[in-house]
Amino acid sequence: MYELFLTAPVRKDDFEMACAILQGLTCMQARQNVYRTLYYAGQPQPRGLPNQRTFRQSGQALPLWKELSNHLKRSSYVLQLAYEVFPESDFGSGATVDLNGMPGTLRWTDLPDPLRDTPVTQRKKIDIPDQRNLLTTMSDNGHTFKNELIHETFSYVRTNVEFVFSRTYQLPESPGRPTTALPAWSDLRPVDPAQKWILNVKLTVEEENQPEKLQKANKELMAVKEELDRLFEFKVVDRRVLDTRIAPPQVLPPR
Repeated sequence: MYELFLTAPVRKDDFEMACAILQGLTCMQARQNVYRTLYYAGQPQPRGLPNQRTFRQSGQALPLWKELSNHLKRSSYVLQLAYEVFPESDFGSGATVDLNGMPGTLRWTDLPDPLRDTPVTQRKKIDIPDQRNLLTTMSDNGHTFKNELIHETFSYVRTNVEFVFSRTYQLPESPGRPTTALPAWSDLRPVDPAQKWILNVKLTVEEENQPEKLQKANKELMAVKEELDRLFEFKVVDRRVLDTRIAPPQVLPPR
């Protein structure tokens, strides 16, 4: 599938007003989600996913695994393992969690297409949800743990357009492996020292070989941009910032 999105920064002090604007625009309350995201880098020499013992019986997900393996044969990427967590129960309890036994989502995104002089970012994407044994799958296929971040989102939907505010938090360093226990939610600090939020306005196109649908999605997003231009400053994003072929996102040192 393809995802297309606009990107705008939102200052911490403007966040509540921005949420109120989108609540009015979409006639809905925000849906809050928090994800614990682990980043795994691929092999130096790409070779796909040759070891399939952990996902051979994945049913409807099997075609997605095969498609992902084909992409990973051409180039090494940094993959994401995303697990939904909850501030009130999963942070600060001191409990050790077996992530390998929990269902998570494997996420792959390609280098965005080179669309110049436009604020719309367009890239291929594969999400494989509700998968267990993802850490074992990464190990079996030579992928290496790199780092771990917490992502908080507030999302709104209008028809087929999704509006998502997101902010990323750093965790205490745990070299070589995921953090054994999550700190208290109140102890998390945003990766960005200015504590900005990022607004993405998103559309998804399931059919990859229908350029007319991609063109239509581009036009829809540009119409949304025109509608919101006086409220948000949508940026042209350098696609190299989103290049998952080279390295996971950098984490700034704690203040």
